[in-house]
Amino acid sequence: MWRFLSACGWLLLVGPVAAQPVIEERTVYYEFSANTKKEIWQQILEKSPMGATNIAGHHAVNVATTEWTLGARYRLEGGLERCSLTEVQPHLQITIRMPNWTNKWEADAVLADNWDNYVRMVSSHEDVHRQYAVRMATEYEAALMELGSYRYCRELKEEMENVRQTILGKFKAHNKWFDAKEFVYQKELVWF
Repeated sequence: MWRFLSACGWLLLVGPVAAQPVIEERTVYYEFSANTKKEIWQQILEKSPMGATNIAGHHAVNVATTEWTLGARYRLEGGLERCSLTEVQPHLQITIRMPNWTNKWEADAVLADNWDNYVRMVSSHEDVHRQYAVRMATEYEAALMELGSYRYCRELKEEMENVRQTILGKFKAHNKWFDAKEFVYQKELVWF
């Protein structure tokens, strides 16, 4: 009997069991055709996910975007006025939207090469946003693991949502800062 109670006590002290975040990534391409630099920008403004927006007080064209959703699969254990998180696994979905110039091979070779260089830069930029999203999922998991027991499961679920919203807000701010910094940098470039 003593061994059973010791084992039960040990299980209560261990806390929730974590699993690596599930990360689903996909890249979606929006297509356009153009023959000149001016037509490229017109098509991007018409077909890109967000067209033109305002970043840090400046007008910007969103050539590509990185979007995510963050959730978690979890298991709660309840008892007499006690509810604890016993298992947790964050779930992150990342979608990167990029342009695809479908008739690039018909255009001037220099314009096509400049476009390829530009798209590599855009892809690198979106990869930083992707890395932020992965860090966000890891921080979300760590924060959920720190949650203790609550009197009622609804209280625990509310706190889990508060944690999620706080982490989403933090990483939204990181991404805005990064975009603002990059805007200043990109303004100095000679875009293809």
